[in-house]
Amino acid sequence: MLKKIFLGAFAGILILSAGGALYLYLAVNADIDEKFAGTCEAVPLAGSGEDIQVDRDSGYAYLSMLDRLGVAQGLEIDPGMVMRIDLNDPGRPVVPALLDGPELHPHGLSLYRGNDGKLQLFVINHPKDRANGSEALERYTETSDGLFAHAETYASPLITRANDMVAVGPRQFYVAQDVDRQSGDTVTDLVYFNGSDYAVIANDIQSGGGINVSADGSTLYISETGGKRIRVAERNPNGTLVNERFIQLDTSPDNIDVAADGSLWVGGHSNVIALAMHFIAGSNAPSQILRIDAQSEPAQIEEIYLNAGDEISAGSGGATFGDTLLIGSITARKVLACTMDDTDDA
Repeated sequence: MLKKIFLGAFAGILILSAGGALYLYLAVNADIDEKFAGTCEAVPLAGSGEDIQVDRDSGYAYLSMLDRLGVAQGLEIDPGMVMRIDLNDPGRPVVPALLDGPELHPHGLSLYRGNDGKLQLFVINHPKDRANGSEALERYTETSDGLFAHAETYASPLITRANDMVAVGPRQFYVAQDVDRQSGDTVTDLVYFNGSDYAVIANDIQSGGGINVSADGSTLYISETGGKRIRVAERNPNGTLVNERFIQLDTSPDNIDVAADGSLWVGGHSNVIALAMHFIAGSNAPSQILRIDAQSEPAQIEEIYLNAGDEISAGSGGATFGDTLLIGSITARKVLACTMDDTDDA
């Protein structure tokens, strides 16, 4: 999520004073209690896998790959791609998942399998020039095992800063949007497309960093990065939300994976100052994965993974398949394939 670059402005203000510089140094270099019960290995990529979606029927993981580090450095980069990892293969081969379609600068992904068994892949596609171009969302249909052909492009004036999306039907979806920090906004819109029309169904999202839906489609989960919380809401048949509640966190949440057991696996930015300096100076930023049981009251929150950034920096989320945890990053040109100790099928 390159939206986090706005934090660099805040860091820059602090650098103007000696006290601010000391504060930044202490904030960025704060000790953390690293945690993970298991082992991890890096899977190299040509860009970062910012979002990860797992099809648990096939064991394929799909990655939103783009050289976002190159973007942050102001370099001319190649178009991105959705890549596929076969989690059943110990070699973790990484291959393109798309057969055709427009040039991609992908961000959030979503998988949807309909009652007919057909698998659809939805992709947020940013314009190359985000300051002047228009956002699009692409839909692909699986035509053979793990390979997708382009089916449709969606766009709306309501969708201006798409960050993540979740499909809730063969042509229906929600789009979580990032705030425009340059405008001074602290909240943004959640947009719903019912297959025919777009509508804003919430206008008080504190920076939508991630979004997902329960397996039965009844409950929506939204990461509010700026609010350090997960919004949980029931879905009406017309797509509107009711009975909203919030799970407060001690971190800034990012992408959400809904595991096989219904738990939420959420990427967290535990040190936003370090994240800002990661973009400014290339220093490490911590990566964090939480497991949240949102059905309990109060919600049960467990920290699964925390690393200072040596293994993978600026982690954006984790997705599960059995005892495997895949961890993606905003900028790192790799994903981590981690084997978790003593875990139930996720």
